[in-house]
Amino acid sequence: MFNNSAFKRLKIASLLLGFVCLYSCNDEIVLDFSETSILVEDEAVVEINIPKALGSGNTAARINETLKDFANKALNIDAANTVKETIKENIASFGDSYKSFKKQMEEMSLAGTDLPIWEAIIDGEVLYKNETMVCIAMNSSINTGGAHGNIIMKFFNFDIATGKELKHADLFVNVGEFTAVVEKYYKKELLTTYENGSLDFKGAGFQLPKTLGFSDDGVIIFYDNFNTPSNEPLEFTIPYEVANKYLRV
Repeated sequence: MFNNSAFKRLKIASLLLGFVCLYSCNDEIVLDFSETSILVEDEAVVEINIPKALGSGNTAARINETLKDFANKALNIDAANTVKETIKENIASFGDSYKSFKKQMEEMSLAGTDLPIWEAIIDGEVLYKNETMVCIAMNSSINTGGAHGNIIMKFFNFDIATGKELKHADLFVNVGEFTAVVEKYYKKELLTTYENGSLDFKGAGFQLPKTLGFSDDGVIIFYDNFNTPSNEPLEFTIPYEVANKYLRV
């Protein structure tokens, strides 16, 4: 005979398990950010303002490690040096490189020369977040006295559940089809921005930029100044009403 009491206990246990699972799943995709801010004004100036994922899990750790790696590599201007483990160490290394440069000038009897102050500015911003991914824009501007500073901009798209950095194949159902859409937008943007402009992909055909961003308005397409006809960046946005059919996230 069916035990009604046992059935009730089983039903209650199932409900409790469901609530625990729901709470756990929701807890996994909640991802908040604070900011890491550092300002060092010595002989060389370093200013860093980058997002910091909160939490003790693997997701936050992986995201923070990736953003830290971007900052550390930007600060390492001497190819002979290896990138240090911490931002603090790489800031010190950046300052040491400037002091070494000053010493070389002195040894060349150029001690009275007005040397420009070296500056490193590294910024980051959370641009977009939904239930599956978060997009963070990172940029660095390193000025060591040249006519133009070295500027790098990169988008990072992370899986909220794991902290894994998402590549094009993770973001789009069919990368080739989305590339064709981007090419149409690119040609239109090029015609309105540059006279007789063209993009040289070294004979490889039209290509997506290495990283893509996301905002509330759509997918951000950004080509740096090394890939545009006038050595100026080119940026445009493909709205979600066009892009959604190609997106996995």
